[in-house]
Amino acid sequence: MRLGRMMAALVGIGLSAPLCAAWYEVRAPHFIIYSQGSADAIRKFVTDLEDFDQATRKLLNRPDVDGDDPNPVTIFTVDTVASIVKLCKAGKAKEEASKACKYLGGFYDGRAEGSVAFVPRGAGSGSSTDIDARTILFHEYAHHLMFANSLAVYPAWYVEGFAEFLSNVKLDRPGEVGIGRIAGSRAFSLLVQRAIPVREILTADPSSLSPDDRLIFYGRAWLLTHYLTLGTRRDDQLARYLIAINKGQTNAEAATAAFGDLDILNKEVERYMQARLSYLPVKISSIPPAKIRIRRLSAGEEALMPVRLQSRRSVDDDSAPAVASEARRLAAPWPADPGVQLILAEAEFDAGNDDAAEAAADRALAADPGNGVAMIFKARAIMHRAETQNRYDNATWRSARGWLLKANRIENDAAWPLILFYRSFVQQGSKPTENAVKALERGFILAPQDDSVRMMLVYQLLRDKRVEEAQAVLTPLAFHPHAPADNGARRLLDRIKERGADALSGWTIPTIAPAPLELPPGEPAPKTSK
Repeated sequence: MRLGRMMAALVGIGLSAPLCAAWYEVRAPHFIIYSQGSADAIRKFVTDLEDFDQATRKLLNRPDVDGDDPNPVTIFTVDTVASIVKLCKAGKAKEEASKACKYLGGFYDGRAEGSVAFVPRGAGSGSSTDIDARTILFHEYAHHLMFANSLAVYPAWYVEGFAEFLSNVKLDRPGEVGIGRIAGSRAFSLLVQRAIPVREILTADPSSLSPDDRLIFYGRAWLLTHYLTLGTRRDDQLARYLIAINKGQTNAEAATAAFGDLDILNKEVERYMQARLSYLPVKISSIPPAKIRIRRLSAGEEALMPVRLQSRRSVDDDSAPAVASEARRLAAPWPADPGVQLILAEAEFDAGNDDAAEAAADRALAADPGNGVAMIFKARAIMHRAETQNRYDNATWRSARGWLLKANRIENDAAWPLILFYRSFVQQGSKPTENAVKALERGFILAPQDDSVRMMLVYQLLRDKRVEEAQAVLTPLAFHPHAPADNGARRLLDRIKERGADALSGWTIPTIAPAPLELPPGEPAPKTSK
């Protein structure tokens, strides 16, 4: 197959408001889901997700793991698209939030401690031209799978077009997932709004587009991806184009070499839009029901769910103390509930309250001695306190690493304990041991979606004079389609090409990681005169 080759705002979501509907935690091989609603509906939701995961991995020739994925995606579902927008705004400066969050249906953030996606339980009106909650989630998960290819570079149009292509699925036949069905939510932009030509789509930066053009971009990127994947006239051209980009050619060079005359390609794509579009049926074996474990959250966990949402979305120096204070108040009645204490530990840690974070982790461990997450929070609190108070006390650092090693023994291929083990040496101001470097390398392989880990590895490779490896690891971030305008990764790559292993000399570490991948909620209703 061709694809196989290729918070203040927290008040708005009810921080201290009572939560009426029951919250559930669902664990499946590749996902952890937190959602309100009926248990049956949630079970169907995660079954669809697992079917989608299996079909997509099959298309991409992407190997799976035996048993549960040690680095699953955690999905938080909230009431509506409006709740998504409020969560988005809670993690951004006011001016930035007004622009970036207005047209938003969901977002995904790749993290070594556990990649997260935020999606609405309900979206759209039920019309075939509305984007629904399941499609939003599939779109975000497609990003997760795409960036699991740690050394690949993708242009912006393909990042979004590919996610749109995969997320529009047909799931009404047992044992089959239909990939690439018509994206009805993009019909308005494709049929009514201006036709942005292929030449512009290939080089567009979606973050710089107007709201209307951004919606058009998603539709056109889907159409181009669909045509190059399932159309009959251009076999293997998409694969050749992506290979050329990964060899260093510019978008324009790669497009011309692979597709030829772009005006002709544009005409073909326009005609293709008028045709009866097909989809690709992929045979699967649905997940056995026994592999889906569902439990209702405890009363304490339900009470702290808004805190968990904000902590996992993001906090900053201004919002973290308020979140921790609210977490402390809400958690007080449940000192022996490990789930409650883990939420509290995270909130206290984010606010810089290391002693309180460690105490919460200790209470979680007293209730559940084998809880690996509690071990990690205990280690992080010890590390942060040691970094600021007793940096050269080796016994303290060994204590922190001991907790990380215990967490690693519980799950050998969980990325976060491995990466924190490496970071403990950096935070101490010590040279990482050979084992620590190996832990970082393994952690990166397990969680390549986390750009901060990628940069950590780049710096280590340069210190070890492994220049070619550093370039290979850095290149996808240097050319990331959602990188900021002043792309620090691109500047560092240029320095490496000029100076080799000396590129870090005089280098000031800038903000490098791109923003979380975000999805517009679909087409606005056509304007009508009164």
